[in-house]
Amino acid sequence: MRLSRTLSRTALLTLMVVRWSHSILVSPQEANQFLNRQRRANQVFEETKQGHLERECVEEKCTKEEAREVFENDPETDYFYPKYLDCLQKYGDPEKKKQDLVTCVHNIPDQCSPSPCSAIGTVRCEDKKGDFLCHCFTGWTGAACEEDVNECSTANGGCDHDCNNTVGSYRCSCRQGYRLDGRHMCRDVDECQDNGVCGTARCENTEGGFNCSCDIGYVYDNESKSCVDVDECEASVCAGECLNTPGSFRCFCDGRLGLKLGQDLSSCKNITRCMMQSPKRNPRSLYLGRMFSGVPVVRLRFRRRVHTGFSAEFDFRTFDREGVIFFAGGHLNSSWIVVAMHRGRLELQLKYGAVSRVTSSGPVVNDGQWRKISVEEQGRSLVIKIDREAVMKIAVNGDLFTLKKGMHELNLTVGGVPFKEDRLVNQLNPRLDGCMKDWRWLTGEDTSIQETIQSNDNMQCFSTEVPGAFYPGAGFALFNITYESQNLTVQLTLLPLSGIGVLFALVHQDKVPLSIALADYNPLTDEWRDFVLVSVGNVIVASSPALLCDGQRHDIQVTISGNQTSLLVDGEAGRTEDVEVPTNLFSHSSTFIGGIPDVPLVSTVVSAPYSGCMEDGSSDDAQEQADHVENHRGPQETVQVDHIPAAADPLVQVDANNTQKRSETELQLQRDHG
Repeated sequence: MRLSRTLSRTALLTLMVVRWSHSILVSPQEANQFLNRQRRANQVFEETKQGHLERECVEEKCTKEEAREVFENDPETDYFYPKYLDCLQKYGDPEKKKQDLVTCVHNIPDQCSPSPCSAIGTVRCEDKKGDFLCHCFTGWTGAACEEDVNECSTANGGCDHDCNNTVGSYRCSCRQGYRLDGRHMCRDVDECQDNGVCGTARCENTEGGFNCSCDIGYVYDNESKSCVDVDECEASVCAGECLNTPGSFRCFCDGRLGLKLGQDLSSCKNITRCMMQSPKRNPRSLYLGRMFSGVPVVRLRFRRRVHTGFSAEFDFRTFDREGVIFFAGGHLNSSWIVVAMHRGRLELQLKYGAVSRVTSSGPVVNDGQWRKISVEEQGRSLVIKIDREAVMKIAVNGDLFTLKKGMHELNLTVGGVPFKEDRLVNQLNPRLDGCMKDWRWLTGEDTSIQETIQSNDNMQCFSTEVPGAFYPGAGFALFNITYESQNLTVQLTLLPLSGIGVLFALVHQDKVPLSIALADYNPLTDEWRDFVLVSVGNVIVASSPALLCDGQRHDIQVTISGNQTSLLVDGEAGRTEDVEVPTNLFSHSSTFIGGIPDVPLVSTVVSAPYSGCMEDGSSDDAQEQADHVENHRGPQETVQVDHIPAAADPLVQVDANNTQKRSETELQLQRDHG
């Protein structure tokens, strides 16, 4: 190896002389390791020099040991050599003299090429022989100067008010009414230097703001920037709503929230019932008419592995003439049936593919008596029975069950249909004021429905019922009546549970042209006792003291003819006032029974909903006879009255749970039966 053996001996002798001269001994193993190192040197004494990167690893291919002779330390060698091999693999042997290889090899030892430091946060990168050091700008930290320093986390950055951290820095800001003085301090702004800031009022500068003040008896108006006369109602003189009047004021309490005016004429008190008897309910019954919108109160889904025919049996009671009892089948465009009430009799609507049909038969069943109803598929026929007697047998061509993924499915809804009512074969109002118990769907009793009903009184029916309307004191009924003349007669028969409440009202926008109500205070005579009040807006036109909350039935009649108003309570005439009734508004008004909508409290004398039973009122100006209000029923423990046909078609009714969301009031269950 170019005089290798001779050189080794010469080197050994030289080493021994040098070592001996300094009194340093080297072990045989270390000496042998040194002697075994081989270099591609051109000079005999080149072994004593540091290796050269160009000569050792660029001009020729070097080993890791030869690379160490270049760096003379392990960290840089360990960092360099794997990357050196990558350069060789990528650009080829050094003998080909490729410039890309030369550049690649020369860039390896520099830890800062390419720079591992963050460009935005670094001043410079320092090569540290197998490592690097990033020198950061102020406001940056981290090994690569990649982390922003949050100056606001320490002493709020020195800011008086708010410190806002920014990339590599921070910024102080001041709250409204202050300005930044320098970089950290906040100074108060004197808004009163602007002459128009308070308009014609006085401006008083305060720390961080200002006040616009007026003389006593005036109050500052922000919109007009001027001082205006004080409205006594703005001084919170009323616990409820206040109506300012010349030289005085008048307080109103929101009866829709269960409040009435106190005897100090400014406070509000809770309305209490004069009869505390609570109607009994049957926990094993289901009330079908709870949702006035006609959406189902129960939703079920049955799934069968083996096809079976449909069957349903239940006990049913109603005073209603029209509404949906239940729906069974698939979706709208598949096969389905609807069992409903129409004109007091059972009606069957069916759709099997393209075939639609409506059949009604059997006796009148809206007499409030319990009837056992059954519907059953028998072969290719549907059989409907009332009290075990068949009243309809309809031939059908199809199945109510729908086959999906190997399972026979059927949807069933009670008290409504799962689609818009205008898609029914025969149009009807889907809401049914009826009661159901002892149901068996597909020959089985669903105990989970029963458990849900037992835990919710509002889903239960009254134990005993008679015709009439029961108003729970938390809603109203809206009627569509057209008044073509200016003469009007209203007759009501009632048994109240409370001495305060609206019986009848005509509402036009936010005005109440006519109201008939029970009240315990007459503002016209300033008397505290039970009254029947007839009012136009908040002006009383007729009144009669009457103790109606005595558990007895009472008759009220109000007649308006031209400018004359009369009031009869149980046949006794009341007091009338010389006030003109705006009968021209009647034709534009909506008719409300049992309460009023959300109109201003000052637009009427009484706003509380009526609580108790009421026979369906009649009006000689009704354009339609109502089928739906006739269906209403009251608990027998509360009222014993005869039924009077209703006056008009109700459009909207809000029940005692009108503030609940639909998802809270509907019972929706899914059952998988296999």
